[in-house]
Amino acid sequence: MKIALFALILILTACGSTAPQRQDFLLNSARSAPAVASATLGKLQVLELQAHPPYRNLALIYKESPQRFVADPYHGFLAPLAQQISSQTRNWLAQSGAFSAVLSPSSAIDADWQLEGELQAAYVDVSIPAAPKVNLTVRYTASKGNTVHSWPLSQTVAIDSAQPEHAVIGFNRALNALLLQLESSLLADSELH
Repeated sequence: MKIALFALILILTACGSTAPQRQDFLLNSARSAPAVASATLGKLQVLELQAHPPYRNLALIYKESPQRFVADPYHGFLAPLAQQISSQTRNWLAQSGAFSAVLSPSSAIDADWQLEGELQAAYVDVSIPAAPKVNLTVRYTASKGNTVHSWPLSQTVAIDSAQPEHAVIGFNRALNALLLQLESSLLADSELH
């Protein structure tokens, strides 16, 4: 009888507690300056980024120590991060004015250049709890025939707290800086012209 009563109390207690509601976020890059180039690089097709395995899922990832990374089961991204960064890259480069057209992977138009990339890191670093930061690393590669140019780009941005909302603001700032780096690299590389 006592065991049945104890089991009933456990069941009622478990039913009364609810899991936290999941929150999902989208990345958003925004140019703060107008286009600085005039369509000199031709047409560019931006392919979908690939992602290293830990960054393929939707969860926010926290780095607690050099060896310990934890996925947050209650906070993450509405769409895969690599897919969001691909879309933001296309939008950013289309607004740069450097290309006569920026094309999606499914475009049937022949492009002068193809841009592909790999999301290598995207995490919230809380290894120093008093100084949280986000890290975003993407390796972009532009190719035309036998000409290939590659840029490993990385941004680390300090954030006010490790709360998911602050982390996503940090990722947005990191993405803006990273895309500005990419644009500068594309414009500076004389072989692209």
